[in-house]
Amino acid sequence: MHRLPILLLALLPFFGMGCSRTRYRLAADRDSYEIIHEKSGCLAEQVSAKYTVRPDTRSRFYDPSNPDCPSLPVPRPVLNGYQLPNLVSDSGPCMPDAPCFLNANGIASSQEKVESAQPLQVTPAAQPTTLPVIPASFEFSAPVGPAIELVLEEEESEKEKKSGGEEPNSGDKNEETENSSRPVEPGNQSSIFNRPISQQAWEALPQTCIDRMLEFSSIRDEYAKSFPEAEKAVDDPNQRRLTLANLMELASINSRAYQAAKEDLFVAALALTRERYQYELNPLQFGNGTAANYQHSRVNGATTNRLSIPTGVGVQRSLASGGEFLARFANSVVLTFNGPTGFASDIGSDLIFDFQQTVFQRDVQFERLTELERNVVYATRDYLRFRKQLFRDIAGQYYNLLLNYRTIEIGSQDYFTNLRGFLQSQAEYRTAEKISRIQVDQFEQNVLRTRGNLINNCFNLESALDQLKFRLGLPTELPIYFDLTELESIALRDELSVARQMIQRARNELLIAKSSNNLDATTLANVAEVLADRMDNILKIQKRLEQTQGQSDSTGQQPPQNPLAIDQASQQLKQLQKQLQILSVNMQVETLRTELEKQLKSAVPAPPLLVLNRAMEYSETLLQVIDLALDWPNSQLQKQEALVQNRKQIVAEIGELQAFLTKISSELRSTVDLTKSNIFAEIPSRSKQSIELMRKAEQLAEQASRDVLPKEKGTLAEVVEATVNKTISLSDKLLQTGPDGWEEIVIDHDEALLTGLVQRLDLMNQRGQLADAWRQIKLAGDDLKSIVNLRATQTIGTRTGSKNPVDFSFDNSETRLSATLDTPLNRRFQRNLFRVALINYNLGLRNLMALEDTIKLDVREDLRQLALDRSQYGISVASAALAYERVISTRLRLQLAVQNVAARDFLESQQAYANALNSIARQHVNYITDRIELFFDLEAIEVDSCGYWNGVTSDAGPAINTDFSGRNPRPYDTLPPNVRYSPTIRQMERIPPGDAEVR
Repeated sequence: MHRLPILLLALLPFFGMGCSRTRYRLAADRDSYEIIHEKSGCLAEQVSAKYTVRPDTRSRFYDPSNPDCPSLPVPRPVLNGYQLPNLVSDSGPCMPDAPCFLNANGIASSQEKVESAQPLQVTPAAQPTTLPVIPASFEFSAPVGPAIELVLEEEESEKEKKSGGEEPNSGDKNEETENSSRPVEPGNQSSIFNRPISQQAWEALPQTCIDRMLEFSSIRDEYAKSFPEAEKAVDDPNQRRLTLANLMELASINSRAYQAAKEDLFVAALALTRERYQYELNPLQFGNGTAANYQHSRVNGATTNRLSIPTGVGVQRSLASGGEFLARFANSVVLTFNGPTGFASDIGSDLIFDFQQTVFQRDVQFERLTELERNVVYATRDYLRFRKQLFRDIAGQYYNLLLNYRTIEIGSQDYFTNLRGFLQSQAEYRTAEKISRIQVDQFEQNVLRTRGNLINNCFNLESALDQLKFRLGLPTELPIYFDLTELESIALRDELSVARQMIQRARNELLIAKSSNNLDATTLANVAEVLADRMDNILKIQKRLEQTQGQSDSTGQQPPQNPLAIDQASQQLKQLQKQLQILSVNMQVETLRTELEKQLKSAVPAPPLLVLNRAMEYSETLLQVIDLALDWPNSQLQKQEALVQNRKQIVAEIGELQAFLTKISSELRSTVDLTKSNIFAEIPSRSKQSIELMRKAEQLAEQASRDVLPKEKGTLAEVVEATVNKTISLSDKLLQTGPDGWEEIVIDHDEALLTGLVQRLDLMNQRGQLADAWRQIKLAGDDLKSIVNLRATQTIGTRTGSKNPVDFSFDNSETRLSATLDTPLNRRFQRNLFRVALINYNLGLRNLMALEDTIKLDVREDLRQLALDRSQYGISVASAALAYERVISTRLRLQLAVQNVAARDFLESQQAYANALNSIARQHVNYITDRIELFFDLEAIEVDSCGYWNGVTSDAGPAINTDFSGRNPRPYDTLPPNVRYSPTIRQMERIPPGDAEVR
């Protein structure tokens, strides 16, 4: 009889304790994750199956204490308390089946235990190749005398040809690997410009600046020359270097904003779990339990002790029709221990069933569920878009940091160049006063300017690094270093663009020279030789670019495709270069032969000594022809021992005649009476000997160059013309090897706009929110109507006098039916809400149109900016090529003391060159970031589980998607399926999307 109260009292400790915190947390996580993946499955993009709100174990804010009862952190300042963890992206891209985080229960699987991963992967320091290196400053020369004037003019011409076509790192094959990023200093390599930078110049720079400079191999080389014993000149192979993929993984681990975005989605799903539970048969939130009330009372001297034990339990459910169902069991046990009749007990129970249904406000009852269901969809889209936005923001900072690095490298070379120029000018001023003090001061002023710019760039880099670390969630005091391989690839692509521009300039000069009737074949061959040198440079750049791509696949960039195999083109070019050199020397031979024959056949015999000098010069030029012919590609002449032996004999005779000329010069400078000297009597015989030697050299040169310049090819001028045509043809093929810098994105503007309108996740949310505002009009309109509620209540009690608490009988029951009507006599407040709902709907409609127009505006601006980047990049490339030639030209003119050329001209050209290099790098980085912005605005970025987009370094354009119905099957989003909305509300799911158009 008393079993039920006793049982309830026995279970009281258990109910009081309830379930453990862990079970509640895991149950909340399970339900929330199920909802997130359910909603995500209905979207075109889905949340990863490994999504979790629990922080990664490698995160700074990961709490190792009990997650259900976390401990407060020790309140103390912390510095250098976090080290870079092992990263999945060190060994390759993050794939969905190899996540960077823990599972939903906070437990790492065998693939997810990052703390037991392979040893730390260390990326060696990159050695960026700087396209346009800063050429060394000019070298002042001593005053030039008439005797060597012609030699210097020829040297200037030779230097202009070589310097104009050479780009950095265009040395021989053996030096290419070792000095892949070492700047080339045009001109005399044995000048002051190969001397080490003074230690005082290094000490004038802050140590933080030097540390960043030493990340470049070219700067480390300079540092090693200045400090041969310094360890900093040697790169540390164990230094951790990060790629963009590493940065994105670190952001997925430590970013506070990213963790907040995950939690926002989780909280939205968590709120929905409670509302969905209301539509299941669930216990009442409160009122499920029992109590024990003891009462001691005295009335007129009579004592009564009473113990009452009320017990109740109930369940409820929100119905799909908009009604509410409640079922409740109530039991009351009253024990009287010393009443008038002694001990007495009174036990009674009731079953109550209550059903309520509204008639006109049915949709209002569903609104809470509707809002929470749709909020999860909105939060899911926001989360997916936030991941792309995070990549866009971090990638933008990353590439701007690469630009800062590039600026530091260019600024360092500019500083060294101006410093060496200042030292040289200072030495020239102090020793011979060959330049004015004003020009020395101009050099010193430029040294101070470039040093100030370099220091400023270094501090800007440190500030930008701290900003990036803050966004990643890393401690700002944590030192990080970048893998500069991608910067090397960017620099090489820029170098390739400038090399192509220089080929184009040389080709145009050659075409002009070819069409001119005033230029001789010698000049034409010289111009063609400059073009050939520049073509040789571009082939070397392409080869280095392929090697760079082969060393690291992290950048994703591919070098421009060359229709000619590089080796095959190099072989053809080498043959052309040799042929042009032979032609150039042969034309000198023709000129010397003509002059010598004119002297020999003159009516007035030429002085024997003059004939001897001319013949010697002629023979030496013929030796150059022989040497070039012996070096002819695929030549078999080197195996002809007789030819080589004859050459040695000619060289020996030339040496003998040179010794004779030296002896004559010595006699002329002596104080001996020249009339008593017998050496002058030998001049006629020596002159005849030189003529014979000249004839032998002619025969040998003709024999050697027979395969190179066969007589059946026509005259020398015709051979020159044919060779020039081959050079132009090969340059045309090389100019077709790829674009300048990157492939142009070709996309129809209208299709791009439609793609953005079709795919944008935030636009989908805005469209859904417009439907929410429209739905509020319906709900506010329902509130204007009369309120009609129906209610049915059934109460069943136990039999009278029964001691069984579950002995229910309809003999003790009560049924109540009621209908209430509240007429709309006063709906002023609801009227105002209805009017506000109309205004809010129109506001939402305008917001939707504004977002659509914003998307169109953004996409149009992105496309316009990309076109501008390409145009500006081309201008910067042309400017760099022109500035490079200006630097070489002014340097040589200053070296030759040409009038009206001052140090200011060289400094201006040098500064223009450095500015052009910075402009090229800036335009290239702008293109990369603007391309990312275009993909982001078109919702075309697809990030992996670590938040990295593999298409960032590709030149491919975005895919077009105008299938609005396929991407947006329910443009105004869905409603909960198992709820009976009114037909008016349900029609928002059945509105056809219509034809896509640009509004």
